[in-house]
Amino acid sequence: MASELRVDTLKDSSGNNSVGMAYVSGGSAKAWAKFDDSATLADSFNISSSVDVQTGQWRFAKTNSMVDTDYVVVGMGGYLIGSFNTGYNSNATETTANHTQSKYDSNFQDFGSGGYGMHNVHGDLA
Repeated sequence: MASELRVDTLKDSSGNNSVGMAYVSGGSAKAWAKFDDSATLADSFNISSSVDVQTGQWRFAKTNSMVDTDYVVVGMGGYLIGSFNTGYNSNATETTANHTQSKYDSNFQDFGSGGYGMHNVHGDLA
């Protein structure tokens, strides 16, 4: 039989740094990743795999699915050195994964050597 723990607030072991459960369940990123051009993950949460689809386009599969496709993906990308940044957008078309793309002007653009992308998913988990 499954058990259930009901709490209103979480605190660290010293009794400080509290956070309400409504904030945790409703406002925290449900998945995130930092990745390079080849979709290699530097670090991630709730991302089971990443694929370099083609220049400036990547696909991220989630470990835990979203409840529906009405979720939001935000992110950015650019070079570590210099002022070049790419436009970034994503489409939430699947509950288990989403595609992300980076453009500069009207062309799909990779981040280049030393570049990176950051990918955040907000919404409800299934």
